Amino acid sequence: MQVSRDQLVEDSVFILQCLRQNARGGRQNGLDEVRSTLEGSVALDLAAYVAFLKRFGYLEMDAQSLKVTAQGERAAKGDADVSRQVQDHFRQVLENGAEPEGVAFEALLRDTQPSATQPAGEEVVAIASPVLAPVEGELGQGPLSRVRAARFGELGLVVALKEYKPLWESLPWLSRAALARRVRREAQAQAQLGHPCVLPILEVRGEDAQVITPLAASTLRDKLSRGERMASWQALRLGAQVAHALAHAHAQGLVHGALKPENVLLDRAGNVLLSDFGAARLVSLPAAAQPGPRVVVELGDAHYRAPEVSASEPAAAPGDAFALGALLHEMLAGTPGGTLPRDIPEPILDLLGGLGSADPAKRPTLAASAALLARLLAPHALFAL
Repeated sequence: MQVSRDQLVEDSVFILQCLRQNARGGRQNGLDEVRSTLEGSVALDLAAYVAFLKRFGYLEMDAQSLKVTAQGERAAKGDADVSRQVQDHFRQVLENGAEPEGVAFEALLRDTQPSATQPAGEEVVAIASPVLAPVEGELGQGPLSRVRAARFGELGLVVALKEYKPLWESLPWLSRAALARRVRREAQAQAQLGHPCVLPILEVRGEDAQVITPLAASTLRDKLSRGERMASWQALRLGAQVAHALAHAHAQGLVHGALKPENVLLDRAGNVLLSDFGAARLVSLPAAAQPGPRVVVELGDAHYRAPEVSASEPAAAPGDAFALGALLHEMLAGTPGGTLPRDIPEPILDLLGGLGSADPAKRPTLAASAALLARLLAPHALFAL
């Protein structure tokens, strides 16, 4: 099969334009009608285009009809470029002349039906990302990526190299190219923070956007996994560093969104290097796909997620405050939700109560939390040297 990228782009935009014109004329874009009028007007089977347009949020589909989304409207008017997504989705067709993967309207329709085990109208997606085969120097894996040690630059500096898993295989709205774009965007935002308690980004390289950072000595998870309760002043020092880093980020309009012990790295002196800003945004559903089925992507332990985040509301500053409270409690108690020691000062108990509030509006800001923790730490240094 010989077909060009330009032809696929032209066909995709043509389909959107026809559906848009039909809707403006009061027609419902019923599936049978669309199939009968457009099937022979495009180079590939119509269902292949619908699968593509649905994947990238240009179309919505139910059992009766097709609907152009706001993003699809922009593409139909020429205000959105679909060429790179066409290149990614139809790569095998363009490079090898292969037939597109078999797809039928019936299969697409099945994707629109709610699961019998879930409430109607709600879809819960838990990332079942592959466990990649271990490689030399691997330091660990999370739900989104793995990290390994590598040498960087002419001086051969040992660094951490983060490689993202093929998440597009489990998240249909995410392509390989889109994930790389999101990784670069979030890495750039983290790099701009320039805070001593935020992990620096040295470089993002390659087609798959590998992220290069300094190599941390350990993580807060390593410290907590020993099952030993920290001295109160040590827990407050780490909590204060996290709070200062988050307050700095919030002042610049950046929310972390997935704070947990694995993302609180520690340098050789035991100071915080906060990492993985924007992890939730890497896998979020495109705005153009809303409204629609509610999609929840589980990124880890729910213990650190605020109630509103678990309810799939967008990550915001109060969610980071809740996560900070959960981290502080665990550091002071030794286990998540464990019993706090009797010698915890009253101001800390009040702070923990406020940070853990179910009402986001009642949680103290990270700036206020950082200021309180710093005052309580007055007899001790905020940073270890």
